[in-house]
Amino acid sequence: MPLNYKKLIIWTLGIPLVLLAVYASLGMNAFVLSVSVVMVGLVARGIIADIYPQALVLVGGMVLLVMAAFMFPETPLVKASSGSRFIDVFGNISEVFSSNLTSLGLTIMVIAGFSRYMHEIGASQKLVVISVKPLGLLKSRYFLLGCCFILIQLLAMFLTSPAGLSLLLMSTLYPILRSVGCSKGAVASVIASICINYGPADVGNILIAELAGVEVFDVFLSQVPILAIVFPFIGVMHMVMQRYWDRREAQAGLIDEKDALVEDEASAPDVPLYYALFPVLPLVVLFVFSDLAQDFFPEGMKFKVGILPALLMSFFLALFVDFARSLDVKAAAQKISFMFEQMGQSFMAIVSILICAQVLAQGLIKIGFVSILFNLLPAGEHTHVLIVLFFSLFIFVSAAVLGTATTFSAFAPLAAEMAKTGGVSIVKMLMSMNYSGAFGRACSPIAGFIIAVSGLVGLKPYDLIKRNSVQLISGYVLILTLNYLMID
Repeated sequence: MPLNYKKLIIWTLGIPLVLLAVYASLGMNAFVLSVSVVMVGLVARGIIADIYPQALVLVGGMVLLVMAAFMFPETPLVKASSGSRFIDVFGNISEVFSSNLTSLGLTIMVIAGFSRYMHEIGASQKLVVISVKPLGLLKSRYFLLGCCFILIQLLAMFLTSPAGLSLLLMSTLYPILRSVGCSKGAVASVIASICINYGPADVGNILIAELAGVEVFDVFLSQVPILAIVFPFIGVMHMVMQRYWDRREAQAGLIDEKDALVEDEASAPDVPLYYALFPVLPLVVLFVFSDLAQDFFPEGMKFKVGILPALLMSFFLALFVDFARSLDVKAAAQKISFMFEQMGQSFMAIVSILICAQVLAQGLIKIGFVSILFNLLPAGEHTHVLIVLFFSLFIFVSAAVLGTATTFSAFAPLAAEMAKTGGVSIVKMLMSMNYSGAFGRACSPIAGFIIAVSGLVGLKPYDLIKRNSVQLISGYVLILTLNYLMID
């Protein structure tokens, strides 16, 4: 591909000249704000252009740190200076890497590995198969669809990959719903409406807990009252809207009652019924040893268990039980290898962007962007609303455009610092952003799980989004409102 010299000159000379003009005419604060906005804009533009986001975020953060090192020599970059401002830039990056790898990064990798191991031993599939079986007893089509949405969102707490969960449901739930007369468009739309990230195993919640300095189970408990309202609300909306679209498409002669062929990827695995408990076990352990349940235990049995110990305890129990059934050392070892393989993949896909995003956040903090911005904002309650709303809508739009909620991870550290500086609850801010990423992904025609589900039933992604748009947008407005009012 030939080099476009005109664009190269604009990017390498034009932008710096404009920024220097801003500095000369408006002063240092305007220059810092301009540099920060340009850098974030360039990173966002690069991500939309499908350039490797980790590289963009990491280099952008390093550039800002270098500028901060020499423009603001009084600003400390590391806990203990090396004596060289230039070396301190890389010392700051090193601190970010080391602190996140040993805490947040490790937790995310273990969760990913645990989920993969549950799949390899058949426990995840067993959980889904058992969960959907009782639905066959319900004969009211649209009531069944509404109940299915609630069930799908409950399963999403344990099976955190929308693509994996949706494919499991297409081979288990889809035939059941079709057998009672639900149209393929309605069934596929409900399955493709996985729209809320929550639970102790959710990457977003783990990041929120890390940035806010609270326990991840406490974050989950604060979500429960909100979700207890939102789940039924969207479920009822599904009943209404799927009926509406079925009637409209029937009048237009668009409904095809022929079943689409779905590959049976998640038929009931040949494992005992109790295997379905293994994916749920970490949540049970966290609840039993949480502050909520400790009052019911005698003094000698009051223990504190974090998410990593809960996952590891559950993993070893599942390992011993599975090995005892097969007595096949080689097969058991192979399943563990898949777990470590998934841990490595999660580092590449998730942990790396989180760490690089922390570097960008450090650059924006050290250069003074956060403090300057909040000094310009008027104080008061309306400022808090605007800050939360701005970041939430930004994440929603970016997730809808990109088909992924990873932009939440990229901008969460910056949002946490802005919330802290502006006196806004970090949990309130980040939880709104996390919800926004999930809802935006569910409204994206290029989201992987929407493409997969629509392809399996012979529809276009737009067909599913069209059927889900009213309930998802109304649910999104409701969850943001409840989150702002109910989270301290």
